[in-house]
Amino acid sequence: MKPGLLNLFPISSVLLLIAAQSNAQAPQRDTRPRTASIGGRVTVGGAPAANALVMVTEVDPPSGGSLLRGESWQRAFVKVRTDSDGRYRFGGLTEGDYRIQALSKAYVSSRSSSMSEVFRSVTLDEGESRDDVDIALVRGGVITGRVVDDEGRPVIATYLQLLPVDENGNPKGRFDFNDDPMMRTDDRGVYRIYGLSAGRYIISAGGEWSYSRAKRKYSETFHPNATDRNQAKIIEVKEGAEAVDINIRLGAGRDTYEVTGRVVDAETGKPLPQAEVICWEAPDKANDGRRSGKGAITDSEGIFRVGELPSGRYELYMWTRGRMSDQASASTAANEYYSEKTVFELGDSDVSGLEVKAIRGSTISGVVVLEGANDPAVKAKLQQMEVGVFVTPGNGSDRQNFSDINSKIGVDGGFRLTGAPPGIMRFNLHGDQAEAFSIIRIERDGAEIRSAFEIRRGEQITGVRIVVANTDGTIRGQVEVTGGKAPEGWEFQIWANPISTTADNESQPAFGSGGGSARADGKGRFVIERLAPGEYELTLIPMVRVSQSEWNSAPGTSQVKQRVTVSNGAETTVKFTLDPARR
Repeated sequence: MKPGLLNLFPISSVLLLIAAQSNAQAPQRDTRPRTASIGGRVTVGGAPAANALVMVTEVDPPSGGSLLRGESWQRAFVKVRTDSDGRYRFGGLTEGDYRIQALSKAYVSSRSSSMSEVFRSVTLDEGESRDDVDIALVRGGVITGRVVDDEGRPVIATYLQLLPVDENGNPKGRFDFNDDPMMRTDDRGVYRIYGLSAGRYIISAGGEWSYSRAKRKYSETFHPNATDRNQAKIIEVKEGAEAVDINIRLGAGRDTYEVTGRVVDAETGKPLPQAEVICWEAPDKANDGRRSGKGAITDSEGIFRVGELPSGRYELYMWTRGRMSDQASASTAANEYYSEKTVFELGDSDVSGLEVKAIRGSTISGVVVLEGANDPAVKAKLQQMEVGVFVTPGNGSDRQNFSDINSKIGVDGGFRLTGAPPGIMRFNLHGDQAEAFSIIRIERDGAEIRSAFEIRRGEQITGVRIVVANTDGTIRGQVEVTGGKAPEGWEFQIWANPISTTADNESQPAFGSGGGSARADGKGRFVIERLAPGEYELTLIPMVRVSQSEWNSAPGTSQVKQRVTVSNGAETTVKFTLDPARR
């Protein structure tokens, strides 16, 4: 045994069982049989890793989750240390999907080039024992350097952004360390990022993540001093090696300023309190479409203040995304308005006296109707939902923002949306019960609306009938791989999309089409639940993980499709057969 391995994982607990609760309610007792087990061996550089801490976590079943959202942790996790030969074992497990992870930031998997992928995924059946779940680790690489300003002074507590790239310098995935302290500089401006898989990276500081106590803003700068990502110097990281002197010199910081103004009713000139406003950077070639914004809420006199804005050109709007138009109090003043953009320039001083004219928006009212279900409990769930419209600028409009306006559904199914700006309108459903219902048809004055339609300034739309169905259909399937085993690192994502579109001539549909997705487990099984009745096209996509939270389509593979019919309260079974050799 190599010296020092006993201290690889400096965490004190030997065995810990914690129930992970998603809310404050008392959990239901898990009565599933605990007859499965997982075991294996942890090595570092081929040598046994004694006393290494290993964690097994049951993850949210892939039947209900989209791969793009990643796995969600649930139920419980257990930690245990390896013995003198690096072996570990977890017993008393239920059937399900598990992630086995070696808890180390300094070591990475030798099996994959993905960043910090020090885990294995395993699916267990009841009574199944897996004793071959080995974790082979190697010491990760290190990037270290210093961040200074244009005068050579250390930039303290600023964030670094690390991006893995391919051989051509194109981004591949994302390095996600959240708010890890090692992604920030210390009091000397020095940073040290460790636990990196061998590969190519580019690194930057400044931009949206920059921090300055002197109210200064720095442009994003890539090592060593490039503000254009295409000019960034690629850093080669090797297993267990350090890439040193990866310094970044930021350009001259920009002072930041404050903008003040007032929101008034465009017709009466009266101030509008509790209105949200936002300042967006004006689009130009320099920001490559990536715009940042800062917002504020007006006080009782309709006055707003937005601070820490660097010099530049801005667009000022009333902010309407996701606001609620409560049917019981639909007269809430700020919810009845929108605004056109106000363009202004920030030079080398604060700007005051801006005026945003609030325009009384359109209203959309109608009723939500549940089709094919008379169960009072189902109807009660529907009343916990919200109906909304997503409004995008229409043709010829110079508006750059969008509006997302919601309304509670009344006891009688009624809704009333207020403050809608002119534009193209799509309907949707929101709420904790959103997956239990799906819009299947929208009518206006008795005629079906098949495509998103335009709402004009000040228009009052009534007589909208939104027909929804209870989603109680299920697709259960199996992915079979020719040869019995998929290539290393592959995962399978399956999408279910309704066949019949709600739009004519490929125009934008009047509402979201529903559907669902699932990730196949380690045995190729998947379940897609809460589907409305109808015909669906299933699409199987082989995926590979490129970061802790991102996947891409497996290189050289094609999608596999088939059609199925789903009925409420019934289960439809399907089978996909995939030949990895035929790409």
